[in-house]
Amino acid sequence: MSEQDFARLYESMQRYVGWTDGDAKRVAAMWPLVSPQAKSLIDDFYAEIQRHPNAARVITGGPEQIERLSQTLREWLAQLFAGKYDIEYISRRWRVGYRHVEIGLEQRFTSLAISRLRTGIKQAVCSSWRGSSEELAASLTSINKLLDLDHALIQDAYEFEYVSRQRQFERERGERKFRHLVENASCLIIIVDPMRTAAYFNPYAEAATGYSAKEIEHVHDRVLGVLGGDRAEVEACLADVFAGGGPVAYETQIERRGGSPRWINWTLSRIDGMDDDRMVLAVGHDITEQRRAAVQVLQANRLATIGEMYARLAHESRNALQRMRVCTEMLTDQLAESRDASELLKRLEHAQGDLQRLLDEVRNFAAPIVLERTECRLSTLWREAWNLLQGVRRDRRAELIEAMPAEGCPTMRLDRFRLVQAFRNIFENSLAACGDPLKSTVSCRQVTRDDAPWIELTIDDNGAGFTDDGKERGFEPFFTTRASGTGLGLAIVRRVIEAHGGEVAVADAPGGGARIAILLPEHPNGACDTDATIGA
Repeated sequence: MSEQDFARLYESMQRYVGWTDGDAKRVAAMWPLVSPQAKSLIDDFYAEIQRHPNAARVITGGPEQIERLSQTLREWLAQLFAGKYDIEYISRRWRVGYRHVEIGLEQRFTSLAISRLRTGIKQAVCSSWRGSSEELAASLTSINKLLDLDHALIQDAYEFEYVSRQRQFERERGERKFRHLVENASCLIIIVDPMRTAAYFNPYAEAATGYSAKEIEHVHDRVLGVLGGDRAEVEACLADVFAGGGPVAYETQIERRGGSPRWINWTLSRIDGMDDDRMVLAVGHDITEQRRAAVQVLQANRLATIGEMYARLAHESRNALQRMRVCTEMLTDQLAESRDASELLKRLEHAQGDLQRLLDEVRNFAAPIVLERTECRLSTLWREAWNLLQGVRRDRRAELIEAMPAEGCPTMRLDRFRLVQAFRNIFENSLAACGDPLKSTVSCRQVTRDDAPWIELTIDDNGAGFTDDGKERGFEPFFTTRASGTGLGLAIVRRVIEAHGGEVAVADAPGGGARIAILLPEHPNGACDTDATIGA
């Protein structure tokens, strides 16, 4: 409360009890009668307190504290009879009530103490009074009014401070409950202030983003990056919520520092009344595993459909191809002397080979992958894949460039056949998409991700690179930008890499061309079927 509030409060209380200047003069005139008895009044006051355990428990400092309190009570009595009841006087009485709350003195003891002092003061006045009985009655009435005013002031201060402390306690208890809930919540919780800094960042958010609360809280604009997506769109969402719009929900991918990207479903809503300011509560649910599971289900459904289709076609196709081969071989013998017929037969044989390769690729793609892990050195596997394409490269100017650390690529437990197949598909795509001279650059290095060692492989070529559609749909089965081809090459690559617990992505190579980026865990979980070592 302000000084003006104190003054107005006291004036209204004075009017209520009928306090006048005459009362102030009569009270001041009684001090010479009370002053000689002040010590006995004070001694009686504290002796009575010590006889009551509930009151005495606030006296924790022994005789020294009682001596200090006795001096304070003497000053209180002197001010009571001073006849000057200004703002300083009112503030002192108000502080008495504050102090009673601080020391935990129950309010009833204040009422009883003032009653005891009232009785002692009256006895002191009556025992020394030399005036008329009318003047004595008026003086005692004035002292009663003043003590009632003091009692009311102290009681008001006590109740005001007690209620304030109770509210503070409830607020702090509510904050403790809130903090306990949000710190143990299985979701990201961020409180964003109008300056776009994070006023709060819970432990789950730390784990999901790789940033500590100290790195995020009170750092301008960093929260926009944590909320993911396009910064301008996130800012627009925040502005709408701060302005009073309803909750905003969106799904986005965030980059986890030192780990794999995470998909987060965010809900932004405004909360009012925190430190008299508006805040936005951002609650994020990590849906990465759900998205992966959905993709896997979709892919499994597609594979099941392809498998069913292939099972129906495989038998008849195989028989038809076999008959075509027999007929082609017979015609080749009969028409060996006809140059034109021989050329047509060669083209027919080539078409048969293409059809057989298409059926084999569909079969390999649709079949479940069961890894047979062995100790392999990655550089040996991609070299083997490159060598298998010697026939395709025979009339081409194609070069394999290797960029590796001095210690070379590590030995890992991998499925040799599957990895060679994946590398071969990647190299075949480059040979088909790039003109001469082709340069295929393979780099290998160890990285740390999610506190575990991973191997990062990049395979770059110097062709035209991926189209926007190719970047988005490159791993879809049967998607291709070539006039010929099944569109299963990169789809098989992804299946092989993910079966090893890794990840694969497409991008533009530095300086132009296409890049295939592969991440493989250096120490994957999984059973190994052999102990053979491939490569050195």
